[in-house]
Parts: sequence; structure tokens; C-alpha cells
Amino acid sequence: MARENRSNDAPRPIEVSTAVIPEVEASVQYRCGGTTILCIATLEEGTPKWMSPGQGWATADYQMMPYSVTPRLDRVNKSTPDGRAIEIRRLVGRALRAGLDLSLMPGYTIRVDCDVLHADGGTRTASINATTVALGILVEQQLASGVFATDPRQALILAMSAGVYQNSLRVDLDYQEDSGATLDLNLIGTATGEVVEVVGGCENGPVAMEVLQEVIEAARGGISQVGKQLSDRIAPIRP
Repeated sequence: MARENRSNDAPRPIEVSTAVIPEVEASVQYRCGGTTILCIATLEEGTPKWMSPGQGWATADYQMMPYSVTPRLDRVNKSTPDGRAIEIRRLVGRALRAGLDLSLMPGYTIRVDCDVLHADGGTRTASINATTVALGILVEQQLASGVFATDPRQALILAMSAGVYQNSLRVDLDYQEDSGATLDLNLIGTATGEVVEVVGGCENGPVAMEVLQEVIEAARGGISQVGKQLSDRIAPIRP
């Protein structure tokens, strides 16, 4: 059955606005369904002290804004760490680095900030997709200015959720579906079918391996569709 005028194997429609912060071209507002992410990519000189010489670094942050959900969330500070935000921050960071050759940006750190303005499921995957859009803009800037001699991107990383809700296989779960799913996962990979990471599990006891494989394949199909939706918004990798 259709939901939000889309079939069970179709991702939510995507809307992307760029340069939403004055003088910050690599600032992206990414909307899919009822989920909205503000993503900003910046370049900084320097790398963590533990890094080997001749390497660059890339890191990500993730936060839910107070009114992204109801009731209001308290703001996070050092004395009240948010375990969920830390887990998602690490996930987005791993996805970011999976698409980069860090040796091609020695002495520099790419920093991505993902702020959830409104949450209706899929904030992890939306943040990763928004990161890829913002990263493309940032890299184009640095290539044009001569800071980067070579495009450090080695793959365009995208993400999609999929799961089983009310005994039907669905992709790009909204909050209602995600909270009621008996199995749900997030797949990080590329539009051409490679897999970077799979994160998820069962909420109502074990399932057959065949079911898990079907969910993963559905998520791969969703990534392919998102890649097509974003084909004119992600800067292509420069040879």
C-alpha cells in the first residue's frame, strides 16, 4: 500500500537548499519527508596530534535541536552527554571518512556539523546524505582555490533505512514505522552498490537470514534511488 503517496520500496522525496548560511556556501538544508537536517562542511588547518604526518582527517558532529521533536529536548552539554547523539556522530564520521583518501588532504581537517531541525525518522541516513552534498560543495571550493591539488573523494557515500513494519518490507522509514518495526537497519554504501556499513537489529526476536538479506537489498535499492534524486546536487568526483 502507498504511504505518503509513495510505494513501500520508494524513498521519501528530497528537497535540498544550499548556501543557507550567509557566506558559507557549503551549508545545506536537506529535507526528506518530515525530517530536516542543517549540514555545514568546513575546512580547518591542522589535524589531531595522534595523526601520522602527511595525513588529513575528517570528523562529524550531530545534534538534535530542542524543538526538533515534541516535547522539547534539553540542550546537550558536557555535563549531560547524549549517548544516542554520540553514536550517530561516530556513524556519520565513519561514513564521511569512508569516502575520502585522507592522504590527499595532508595537514587539513574536514569538519561536518549536522543539526536536526525536525525529526520524523531517518535522521542518521539523512545526515549522511546531507554530508555528501555539503562535502561536494566544500571540495569544489578548495579545488578552485588551489588548497586541494586533487579531489580527495574516492566514493560518494549515501545511506538508507529499511525494515519490516506490520509484516511488510519498507524503505526510508518515518518515525511511526521506525518505532513500530520488528526489524530495521541503516545501510551505508554507494549508489553503485558497494557497502560500507550495516547497522541495525531485530526488535521482536530473531528472524531468518533470508529476511535480513531482503531488507539489506531493499536498502540498497533505496540508496540507488536517492543517488538518482541527488545526481544534480552532488558535485561529481574530479579525476
